[in-house]
Amino acid sequence: MTLNNRSDRYSPIADHGSLVRIEPAQLSEALRGFAPPVPPGRQARWVLTLVDIAFTDYYPANQDQDIDLERRLSFAASLLDFVERELGVHDLVIITREYMRFARLAVDEGARDMPASFRVDAVAERLLDCLPFTREQASRAASTRRDRYLRALGAGLPQGEGFDRAVSFEGGVELRAVLVLLEKLSWFQGRVADTDLAREVEAWLDVVPELGLGSAVEELLSSRRRRGTGGL
Repeated sequence: MTLNNRSDRYSPIADHGSLVRIEPAQLSEALRGFAPPVPPGRQARWVLTLVDIAFTDYYPANQDQDIDLERRLSFAASLLDFVERELGVHDLVIITREYMRFARLAVDEGARDMPASFRVDAVAERLLDCLPFTREQASRAASTRRDRYLRALGAGLPQGEGFDRAVSFEGGVELRAVLVLLEKLSWFQGRVADTDLAREVEAWLDVVPELGLGSAVEELLSSRRRRGTGGL
């Protein structure tokens, strides 16, 4: 098929309208030749923009009768595979969240067929494999974070770089990744077919309440916000 002319070649919406119609077997080659001539990181952002367009109903190409949900799912799965395999992007949080939202879209919309990578068990397994901590490590890190916040708030440190340094700790980045990934885990409850995988999902859901800042920290933060706005 004919792709966009050079004047609109790097418009993601126009690019999507052309690329979504290419068969999956030819899509990687088309993407390699069609991606903007920029470093891989920026190419990845371009591809992820195409993924976002594929997810959203109201874009013009997605309203065409020949672009049904199954084609959009297949297109998005190929794009995500391309980002990881061809561009070497391994941001587990960003990529895994994309798989999660497409799995949900496929189930919620009753897709007749979907790529294997978007099936519920595959995405749940991917999410759990991406978690940088075990449950025990996550609980210990959450406890450390609460202690740091209590000390910083108890010392009356003002919000800013000094406060941020006081509450930072080794493992903080990993804990944030765990919290972001677990935000959507409850959706998988009751939907995972594999017994062992379903048990692991439940085990993580059981520890989620332990990973927050806790009521004592939340109350101190709330009190600080009220003082900052002149409240009682």
